[in-house]
Amino acid sequence: MKCALLLVPLLLGTSGGIHAGHGIQRREFVAAGFGTSLFTPLASTAATRSAPAPSQAEIDKYLGSVVESDGYIDKLAFEMFDDDSDYKPGSAKFRRLDATEDSLFYDKPKLVEHIDQRAVEALTRRNVNLISVEKAVNVLDMCASHVSHLKDAKGLEVVGVGLNADELSMNPALSRFEVVDLNRKGATIPCTSESIDVALCQLSVDYLTRPVEVFSEVARVLRPGGVFSVSFSDRVFMSKQVAVWSGQDDFNHVLTVAGYFAMSAKGGAGWDIRGGLKANVLGGGGGGGGGGGGGGGGDPIYDVCCRKKGGRGEVK
Repeated sequence: MKCALLLVPLLLGTSGGIHAGHGIQRREFVAAGFGTSLFTPLASTAATRSAPAPSQAEIDKYLGSVVESDGYIDKLAFEMFDDDSDYKPGSAKFRRLDATEDSLFYDKPKLVEHIDQRAVEALTRRNVNLISVEKAVNVLDMCASHVSHLKDAKGLEVVGVGLNADELSMNPALSRFEVVDLNRKGATIPCTSESIDVALCQLSVDYLTRPVEVFSEVARVLRPGGVFSVSFSDRVFMSKQVAVWSGQDDFNHVLTVAGYFAMSAKGGAGWDIRGGLKANVLGGGGGGGGGGGGGGGGDPIYDVCCRKKGGRGEVK
């Protein structure tokens, strides 16, 4: 792997997967025939991935059962978190091995892909498909770097928000960019309200220490009916990942991101959780969705996306 010195698989020990306090949904899910292996902790060795990748059918069935139930926003918000205080910046869930300023860590350009070529291709297909289906023109690439996985940005107005100006200046897809540390209190996205059609957060959600604030800020800049797509894999800068991400399997990562959408919706962000939330296996997993292809080996790659209220329902 070309970036092995910087990135390692996320294969730490875990303290128990889905939170025991919200196990009724999990038990019902297991009883429906999906088994307990889906919730097996990841192995402690980097040599293999022992936790089976969740399939598209498994994710769809589980999330579908939650959003159709009473109190669905709370159920999603507290799958991986105990209560409101768990979401607050500085809580144990958002501690990191390296708590220094992110601007120091990203001071020098890191011109690497975080995922292998198959995953890059799957992510690019997903982004291109989403932008095409949504007929998007104004795109936000947040936590951006030297590549936006857009293939061809012709006809698009792409705003990049990242931490390294050198990386951003090398990104041919960006129409303009601004250096912003989204982990700083009060950080804002440099876009006017309701000006963005599609927002992307690629391979960086596991580093956010204020995700509810960030997701709320994305909701502010999206037009009614706009879509926020959050993609991730199991390749990380381990010293900078937040604790809630560490040691969990990919199914729990899906639930963590869904929780960010739900918790920000509880705070007033206009996400259409019931009608517009969707999670996709894009590659390396068990059966794909969302125009990414799915399966086929390579690094696992997923996205969790949600539509802002005022649009056409579930994201394709």
